[in-house]
Amino acid sequence: MAPASVALRPAIENDIPAINAIHGYYVQNTVITFTMVPLTDEEALSKFRSIISQSLPYIVAIDDSTNKVLGYTYVTGFRSGKGGYRHTVEMSLFCHPDHRNHGVGTILLKKLIEVLKEPESYPEFITDARPEDSRVRSIMACMSVDVTSRNNGLGLKEYYEKFGFEQVGHLKRVGHKHDQWIDTIYLQLSLW
Repeated sequence: MAPASVALRPAIENDIPAINAIHGYYVQNTVITFTMVPLTDEEALSKFRSIISQSLPYIVAIDDSTNKVLGYTYVTGFRSGKGGYRHTVEMSLFCHPDHRNHGVGTILLKKLIEVLKEPESYPEFITDARPEDSRVRSIMACMSVDVTSRNNGLGLKEYYEKFGFEQVGHLKRVGHKHDQWIDTIYLQLSLW
């Protein structure tokens, strides 16, 4: 059921246990993430701190009346060990299982794109804007194809395409989880 009002704000350290519980659900019950073992809260907190330290957004959606975390999104460096990729990020977006298909993910994705397109306009989400030479120019969405979901696993791809993402790759049977082989699709959104 959809909450009465959804608010977006930068994630804070106190959100990490709720965020990690959401992520843990997907790790244990789906093929959406190739993570095999849920993170500890300490590991999730370390990841959060690393993202924030790179001047990248980490956004949560909360039920404004209860302050409950309904979902979250963030980006990390795409192939971050290689400086030539500094303009490209990979996004992650997860909604609490009780709040899927109620618009929470759409609200989060729209805000993430806005913040990355114009970081100087959103100092609450990116307190220390990256210099022009490191500005984010491209967002990658690397999705697993869950054949049990809408449109034989392509519903998520179609969802991303509504936001301007374009398919740039399709890898067959690259992951194995929950006793099944999984394809992945790479989608890219240019912010130029």
